[in-house]
Amino acid sequence: MRKSQAIRREVSPASGVAPKGAGRRRTSRSRGEEVSQGVLQKAQQVAQETGHVLLTEVCKGPTPPELQPLNNALMDAYREHRSVDAFSLLFELNSRPLSAIAAYRMRQSGCRADIHDVLQETFLAIYRYPTRFCPDKPNAFRNWSYSILRNTIYRQGRARMKNGIPVEVIEDTLVDEMAESPYGATEDAESLTRCHRIYGVFLAVYVEVYAQDLTPRDQLALDLVEVRHLPYREAASIVGVRLENFKMIVCRARKKILQGMMRTLGSQPS
Repeated sequence: MRKSQAIRREVSPASGVAPKGAGRRRTSRSRGEEVSQGVLQKAQQVAQETGHVLLTEVCKGPTPPELQPLNNALMDAYREHRSVDAFSLLFELNSRPLSAIAAYRMRQSGCRADIHDVLQETFLAIYRYPTRFCPDKPNAFRNWSYSILRNTIYRQGRARMKNGIPVEVIEDTLVDEMAESPYGATEDAESLTRCHRIYGVFLAVYVEVYAQDLTPRDQLALDLVEVRHLPYREAASIVGVRLENFKMIVCRARKKILQGMMRTLGSQPS
C-alpha cells in the first residue's frame, strides 16, 4: 500500500515532481533530432556545389541544424538540381527511421512483404518523383516520405492477398507448397551473386567503351540526357546543335556503345 501511494505521488501532476529520469529522456529526444558534425559538413558541401538557397540557410548556423529542416532542404536541393549527393545524404539520414516505421506498420497491418523491398521501393519513388515534393511546412519531407511508405506497404499487402484467402487463415491445415526451402534460398542467393558480378562486368565494359570509342561531344550528349535527364531541346542548346542533329548524335553514340560492348564481350567478330 505504501509503495503504490509513493508511486502515485511521484507521477502525480499535483505533486510538482517529475518522474525520475524524465528530464534526461526529453534531453535525449531533443538531441536525437539534431544531426552530427560530419553530416553537417556533407550538407554544407552539397549547398556549396548546388548553390541552393534553402540548404545554404539551414547549414550556415554555428551549430548543427535539426533533422527535419535539413531533410526539407536536402530534398528541395535534389528536386531542383538532381544532386546525387543530396539524395545519398537523405538516404543516410532516413533509412533507419523509415525501416523502423515500416516494421511497425507491417506488424500492425499483417503485411508479410520483405521490409527491404518496401524500403527500396519507397526511396525509389522519392528518387523518381522529386517534383511532387513541396517544402512548405516544417515537417514536409517527413510527412511526404511517410505517406509514400504507407502506400508502398498497402500495395505490397494487396499484391500478396489478391490471389485469394490469406495464408495465415489456412496455414495450420494445409502444407504451404510455396514456402521457400533452404536449398531454394541458397540457390537464389548464388544466382543473385552471379547477377551482381555480371552486372559489374557490363558496367566496366560500358565505361571503357564510353571513354575510348566516343568523342567528347558524344560523351557530353549522353551525359546530358541519360545522367542529368535534361530535355532534348535544352541539351541540344548546350551542345550547340539543332534538335534534329542532337537526336542523331545521341542515337549514334548509343549504337557505338552497343557495338563496342558486343565487340569486347565477344558477341560479334571484331
